Amino acid sequence: MTLSGMTLSLVLCAAMPTPPSGPEGRSRVERMGSPSAVAGGSSALALEIVDDATGRPLAARVVVRGADGSYADGGGRGLYADGRFFADGRFDVALVPGNASVSVSCGPEYEPLAFDEEIAAGRRMRLRARMHRWFDAAARGWYCGDSHVHTQHDPTGAIRTDGAFTVLQARAQGLRYISQATKASREEDAASLTAPGLIFANAEELGGGAYVGHFTSPGIASPLTGLGPILREPLPAPRMAETAHRLGGILTYTHPLAPPHQLHWMGATGAMSDGVLGKCADAMDIDSPACQALWFALLNLGNRIAASGSTDSTLERRHTLTPGDRRVYSHARSFTLPAIVGAIREGRTFATNGAPLFLFLRMGDREPGDTLPADGSDRQVRLEVHSLRAIREVTLYRRGAPVKRWGPSAKAGALELTWTVRESEACWYAARAEDAEGGWALTSPVYFSATHPGAGGLRGALLLEIANCTRMVELRRGFFAHMIATVPPDDPLASVELLKDGVVCSTYRTADGGGRPAALPVAGGTGDYVPAYAWHPSAADACHFLADAPIRDTGWYSLRAVTRSGRTLRTDAVRFDAEHRLSSEVCTAHIWGPGTSFTRHGYGEEMPLAEVLPPYDGDHWWYPLNGYWRVSAAFDGSAAEWSGGDAQREALSFRREASQPI
Repeated sequence: MTLSGMTLSLVLCAAMPTPPSGPEGRSRVERMGSPSAVAGGSSALALEIVDDATGRPLAARVVVRGADGSYADGGGRGLYADGRFFADGRFDVALVPGNASVSVSCGPEYEPLAFDEEIAAGRRMRLRARMHRWFDAAARGWYCGDSHVHTQHDPTGAIRTDGAFTVLQARAQGLRYISQATKASREEDAASLTAPGLIFANAEELGGGAYVGHFTSPGIASPLTGLGPILREPLPAPRMAETAHRLGGILTYTHPLAPPHQLHWMGATGAMSDGVLGKCADAMDIDSPACQALWFALLNLGNRIAASGSTDSTLERRHTLTPGDRRVYSHARSFTLPAIVGAIREGRTFATNGAPLFLFLRMGDREPGDTLPADGSDRQVRLEVHSLRAIREVTLYRRGAPVKRWGPSAKAGALELTWTVRESEACWYAARAEDAEGGWALTSPVYFSATHPGAGGLRGALLLEIANCTRMVELRRGFFAHMIATVPPDDPLASVELLKDGVVCSTYRTADGGGRPAALPVAGGTGDYVPAYAWHPSAADACHFLADAPIRDTGWYSLRAVTRSGRTLRTDAVRFDAEHRLSSEVCTAHIWGPGTSFTRHGYGEEMPLAEVLPPYDGDHWWYPLNGYWRVSAAFDGSAAEWSGGDAQREALSFRREASQPI
């Protein structure tokens, strides 16, 4: 691989002039006549919100804070924790006299507006917010959406919701489509909720099971049914994807590293095994740099997975994201749901955290999702960045390693960045841009395919978690080690061993056969864990292994797998303390591939074990009081690390022993 020639140009595109500096930009507020009297002597603020160019009313996300510090509710459905409400073109709120602060936003394509207004006693101030549109992604064929929103996740909540309210929030955020994972009522009809310029759809969130993860299925024409047998399989994602494809949709890994300290519950733990076997879902929702690293690792294993984004908003809760606070843009051939979802499946996307930041990657006449021959030709990478805020950094990645970084640019507006590459190896390129206020955008890859790809090293994934919970996270008194090992079918497993303090304490050999329990170990189903193990697809050609084993003794535990050719993989060691009085879990997970290493550590503790008592009526759920996590990744010699929680927990609970064969 060679990289040659660099040209950097800063281009202010004529079609997209640079916005002026200042908090308001071109969006502005204007008075609508003199203040009018308010009956009863109270005070009020009435605001219309319109497009500056067309004068048409706009849905908006609004925060109004009165002189007494309280937030006003101009939407009538209850206020979110940050004081936001949503208005459909106008609102009218009662306020105490004095200085009030107002902020209005209409999605990332409009310049936000923030202003103060003096509210006179006994008067209603009438204003109009004229919102300036500075960018139009749809005019370029790029449509943004959020495919994971819960209109009513819980039976009750502080915010009054329904499908119309979900649509209002989507419009206020500038979304062009939204996929609802749960409705407010069974009677809601998606077709009747579709608004001009916005496609509304239903697509249920799918729980793949313990150590598998959650999925969304945007674009499906009818509900996914008959998944029971599939979800009881060791690796359900490939068949779930096939089912979604037959219904016109796709399958997406959602909140892949949630919760960050734990493998067991919601996160896309199964993606690690899917990636080793080359059978991943169509897309992955990216929500953090650590999640980005997981995505990079799966791409380096030879998978093609589009970058996506969603919020998992739960709109009845006061503390939740707004739809579109994370989103995906896809380059579709038409403004229809099949075309938009088809573009995601083909990888023509970039994901963002809802920032006013747009990133377009081209390589010659190709875009993300396309494949070029790795024939040694010079090819120009062209990055087009449009931002309402100053740019902090733009990075071009090759196989997850940064190969070119462009530093800060104080100019808002449009940047054009170019770089020349010459490829003779199979690889991929993607780009990321970050602005000065934490906004980011991440493209899907452009791929290079070699005519004669070189021999790759062993791919593999090993996962170990010790916890005291059932398959559905209800707490119990006893602890189990849950083990997963996955290797490619061309070099299947020969044995898997659980080690304590470096000494083998349990051995599972494919030569011994067996391993066909009534209930699948580790993943899938409900109920308590019992000692069990399973080889998949069979002991004779096992590329995937799952096992549950009771743990009673204090020590450092690790997992070791040996393939039929004699290659050995080993996890880091995790410490289990049999004398600890709290419910707890500790885990380590690894992915390896050519030039690729991804490691995850997690620890959490919860209620006292003495309080985990029969009849186990479902009130013991795994929301840790104390947690810690760390993700580290290395791609072609470039390494990075992210962590959260009590940093001292790393030394107390984890010992680095991981190894991979060359």
